Amino acid sequence: MQAIRKRLESFFNRRGREDLPVRFDWRRIYVLPSKPGLFFAVIWFVMLMAGLNFNNNMGLMLVFLLFGMAQVMLLKTFFNMRNVTLNSIKAEPVFLGEEIEAQVELTAANERWQLINDSSGEIHEAHIEKGSGYLLWVVRSICRGRQPLPRFKLLTRYPMGMFTVWVYATPKVDVLVYPKPERPVPEYPSHGGLDGDQSLPVVGDELSGIREYQVGDPVRDIAWKKTAQTDKTWVKQFEVTKGKHMLFDFDQLGALDLELKLSRLCAWVLQAEHENVDYQIKLPGFISDMTHGAAHLASCLEALAMYGGGTSPE
Repeated sequence: MQAIRKRLESFFNRRGREDLPVRFDWRRIYVLPSKPGLFFAVIWFVMLMAGLNFNNNMGLMLVFLLFGMAQVMLLKTFFNMRNVTLNSIKAEPVFLGEEIEAQVELTAANERWQLINDSSGEIHEAHIEKGSGYLLWVVRSICRGRQPLPRFKLLTRYPMGMFTVWVYATPKVDVLVYPKPERPVPEYPSHGGLDGDQSLPVVGDELSGIREYQVGDPVRDIAWKKTAQTDKTWVKQFEVTKGKHMLFDFDQLGALDLELKLSRLCAWVLQAEHENVDYQIKLPGFISDMTHGAAHLASCLEALAMYGGGTSPE
């Protein structure tokens, strides 16, 4: 069974990854009866046998009328898919583990209806009106870096649902996948402050308040008196005056696993951007500017995503 599945996969993917746009001509179209179509065929065959057995001309006329209607429906469904073009695919970068929501643009010379993609288990439908239509394609992110999009399946059962007509294409499109940020966000590194005075929530000696316990907090910091008064565990929070410019250095993270290092750096970058703090990341072969803003954030996240060439798909 596994060998048969591999042969089918090889057959369907024989064209490899294709540059867009991809036009679905008649050579790329597959056709099979749908479940309602198979039920119709069974009923039609029973009616045919009954008409022949009882020599019922009116019954036979109805049988051949239904057969002619089925032929027309087959052609209508086929031509609803023929010459549809997969014009473009656009997707925003996501964090590892999130779903990639790709916007697929379909074009055709005339109107097309009920073009469906159900790859993610959810049905997303598009209609082509005025030359183009848009379809949502949801894909799970499985690797850091440039993740190639998998094989795309487009199907239609328009107009009567008696036949399923579908096509395949493997687009040569990659989506940028950032590392998954560590949660909860760890304290800023003690080596990270440069220039200026600003209170940042990093480990220090000055008590600034209490907060709820998070996994990994040291037992010595638990506020036992406050904890005894409530049904939650509270810990003391300390701050130290650090620089308003934060330096996040890959080499300072010690012997942590590579992906955990990138995950922690990603969390710090997002947190610093949220707090409007100037920050800089240092990776082997990459040093960012000391600033903040949307463009700087995107540059840092891309560097983290592409470090080491990314990871292989699971």
